Amino acid sequence: MNGHGSTSEKGAVSQPAFWQSSERFCILDTAFHQGADFLRLRRLWEAAPGKCARLHYIALCGEEPSPPPAELREIWPLHLPGHHQVQLDGGSLRLTLVFGEAASELRRLVAVCDLVLLKEPTAQTAPLARLSSHGTVIQCPFQDPETFRALEASGFLMDVAAAHIRGVYRVRGKRARLCNPYPGERHAIVVGAGLAGSAIAGSLSRRGWRVTVLEKRIQPARAASGNLAGVISPMISKDDGLAARLSRASFLSLLAELQQFESEKVPLRWAACGVLQMGRDEKEEALLREILLKQGYPSEFARFMTKDEASRHVGHAVPAGGVFFPGGGWVNPPSLCAARLQAPNIALQNETAVWRFEREEEGWRVYGQEGQRLAEAPVLILANAFEGSFFAQTKPLHFKKVRGQVTHIPVAALPPVGCVLSRDGYLAPALDGEYSLGATYDFGSQEESLNADCQRLNLGRLPGLLQGAGIELSALSGRVGFRSLTADRLPVVGAVPDFGRATAPSVTLENVDRYPGLYALLGLGSRGIVWSALAGDTLASLIEGEAPPLPLDLLEAIDPERFLLRERSLSTARGPG
Repeated sequence: MNGHGSTSEKGAVSQPAFWQSSERFCILDTAFHQGADFLRLRRLWEAAPGKCARLHYIALCGEEPSPPPAELREIWPLHLPGHHQVQLDGGSLRLTLVFGEAASELRRLVAVCDLVLLKEPTAQTAPLARLSSHGTVIQCPFQDPETFRALEASGFLMDVAAAHIRGVYRVRGKRARLCNPYPGERHAIVVGAGLAGSAIAGSLSRRGWRVTVLEKRIQPARAASGNLAGVISPMISKDDGLAARLSRASFLSLLAELQQFESEKVPLRWAACGVLQMGRDEKEEALLREILLKQGYPSEFARFMTKDEASRHVGHAVPAGGVFFPGGGWVNPPSLCAARLQAPNIALQNETAVWRFEREEEGWRVYGQEGQRLAEAPVLILANAFEGSFFAQTKPLHFKKVRGQVTHIPVAALPPVGCVLSRDGYLAPALDGEYSLGATYDFGSQEESLNADCQRLNLGRLPGLLQGAGIELSALSGRVGFRSLTADRLPVVGAVPDFGRATAPSVTLENVDRYPGLYALLGLGSRGIVWSALAGDTLASLIEGEAPPLPLDLLEAIDPERFLLRERSLSTARGPG
């Protein structure tokens, strides 16, 4: 780590480290191996942080990572493809471990790095230049003229005569589209206090922001986020496509958040009891087995269970085998929202309905039904489900409002169920004396009260989840909520485009105007519990200008800009006139 501070034999800092004059510093390590450089740098940073309050170390680990160092063994993530974030030193040090083919992952990485540790020779230096800004330092512990020529061609001024080869990026004026911090006061308004709103409020609070949360109902989590128990499980697919990768990353992020709350003794109602996802028929059961064989997931993440194995695990006969997710389970969504909103510097205003907002010189002003000013701040975040598209600035954001009914079953009516059962619908273990069985998808229905036909539909699913289980309930018991779905079933996370100025043929996704300080976290659909934690952390990273916890293709898949792309494609297909 020479050139970025060194230590004497007694551990005292003998020269200033580059990060000491920066509030935040980002380092890219192109080959983590067993983490010797990271551990050395961590000790140096802890000894002499200077004014650096947040250090981010991004490490490419390859497809077959080396065994973790002893110091990191307890927090080392499961060997699953993608980005894995580890919070150290109370969150001031963030380690992002990237598992996957190094060259591909480097091309998909989104960051502006202050220091690049290039461990191996390469002629493919354009991705390194893309991750650099004027003044970025690159260090190379090897001699390779071809690599140095490629780095020079990409914009680095190399000093190969130095004792330790290094270079500095000299291209000025380059703008990173997704890593530009909002320059104003660190104060945000969040509209909505459900899973989405509480997630982004908590994520910003942890970064030192002041957050005003406006909730139209009497208290948080009274709409779609108010169910008794929600399922915690990932999606899997044969091709491990966008939705599956995003779901897996979100699942792991949520588990980390829940475990963090638990370690901090924050009140929360949840259980990592496992989730059994059964095949709906023999063909799907075989497909689930094939997916696990192809993807090679570690058993701590997912393993196949035959019908007999699953029945023994559940303690009651089940109708099919399938995939068991040991880390999955259930959580009470209102308790999760409450835990997030306990973070410091969050001011919650209940029974405060937002009707419109306007951009002023000092930021955004939010108004109520009678025209009264409710709040103002430089940053405004819409996290109020399908109602997020009710405003003039966001009408092109399209959501489907889909009714869902959950049936509550008294605990005495069914045998004990120790894990979540999922097949055609789900059955969650009992909480407050009631199982949760659901949920219906009632497209086009606006009915807010419990419906007897939907109750019968849910009860008809029971034998397909728990063999031989079949009951009739004389009284309706359950809950109704309304999901907010996008056409591609992916959430909407990012800065809101100025749709009115994005109709010209010259406008592309690279140069589209965005409303300054206006963001959206919407469209969480039926997987809001799983999506929310990572979505909140991703949006907070984008607002702060930090390297986000997702690769470029997943960021683009959830960006509000994608609605512009689809509208442009439709317009092109329709032709003029």
